[in-house]
Amino acid sequence: MTEPVNEAEVRAIVKAWGELHDLQAGLSAFLPFIAAEGFYMEFAGKRWEGYAGFERHQVEKRRFFDELHETVELKVTPGTPVTRAWTRSHWNARYRPEASPVSRQIKTLIEHDWEFRRDAAGRAFMQGHTVTRFEYLPGFAPDETPEYDPHLEPRR
Repeated sequence: MTEPVNEAEVRAIVKAWGELHDLQAGLSAFLPFIAAEGFYMEFAGKRWEGYAGFERHQVEKRRFFDELHETVELKVTPGTPVTRAWTRSHWNARYRPEASPVSRQIKTLIEHDWEFRRDAAGRAFMQGHTVTRFEYLPGFAPDETPEYDPHLEPRR
C-alpha cells in the first residue's frame, strides 16, 4: 500500500504553487507537482482541466501584476489514495482598469479545497483544487462591479 501524501509534502506543493503564481510562471514550472492526467481547477462555476486548461487560466490572469499569494492557514487530512487539504490565503495584486492611466490594488481572502495523490513512483502531486471562498477585503475591491471575478471576464 502506498503512503498518503503527508503534510510536509502538501505544504511544499502549496508554497511552490503560490510562489510560481507570483512569478506568473508557465506550465513547465508547475509540471513537477501537478497531475499529468485529470488535473483541474474550479472557481465560481468555471472549471479548467488538463494542461490546456491550466494554460488558459494563466493567460486570463495576465491582467494582474505584482501578485502575492500568502497561505495563512492550512489543514491536511491524509488519506489513500487522496489526501485532502484546505487553505486560507491572501491574494494581493495590481491591475489596470480599462482606459485608466493608473493601476489599482486588490486584496482578497481565498479558501481552497485541494486534492493530492501519489504516483506509482511515489511522487506526491496535486490533482487539483476548488476555490470555495473568494472575498475582496474592505476598500480593495475593483471599481467596475461588485460581481467582478478575477478568473473570468468581467460581467457586463
